[in-house]
Amino acid sequence: MERTVKMGIIILAIGALTACGSSAGDTPAPGDPDPDAGGTSPAETPCIVGTWQLDVADYAAQSQEYVLGLGLPITDFAMSGAGTIQFTADGLVATDIDLTTTGTIVAGDTRVPLNTRSSYTGSGDWSAPGDGETIDLANWATVPDPDVPVDPDAPDLPAIDYTNIPSVVAACSANSLLLQGPDAPLAAVWSR
Repeated sequence: MERTVKMGIIILAIGALTACGSSAGDTPAPGDPDPDAGGTSPAETPCIVGTWQLDVADYAAQSQEYVLGLGLPITDFAMSGAGTIQFTADGLVATDIDLTTTGTIVAGDTRVPLNTRSSYTGSGDWSAPGDGETIDLANWATVPDPDVPVDPDAPDLPAIDYTNIPSVVAACSANSLLLQGPDAPLAAVWSR
């Protein structure tokens, strides 16, 4: 029973990571112009168009800070893997995520290892409302990888998932993209 309660707390805390939050560092401010847009005007090719790689180290650092900020008893927190997101000029967006979260949950003398893999794809439609700070999303669907077995005892870790999120902050420069859902505690930072 004690393990079930502890796992439930971890699931809730890590679940808050999903449409994640705030990032420090050299991420562009919303609305910053893209001086290296490849010679085309922003009206022809928006900065966001292209393929981006998830900054897993940044996402892991944000996740660890958030989990520790909740007072969760976890040590040796780590995240590995990869993620991509692609925006096309004709309004399609697709993502492919494969991340593994590890660590040890410590409660008194009890130590419970955490090793959870999240692998999924997502896709939908995107558009720019013209404010230079957000993008609108529609028809988003996330599909788990059927080849990755689900451990029923493992916490249900959150996904970078934009289901039912109509608009996200999108700060884009030539080499950096920050996406953050409304009121999300973490942000997904991408590079190319």
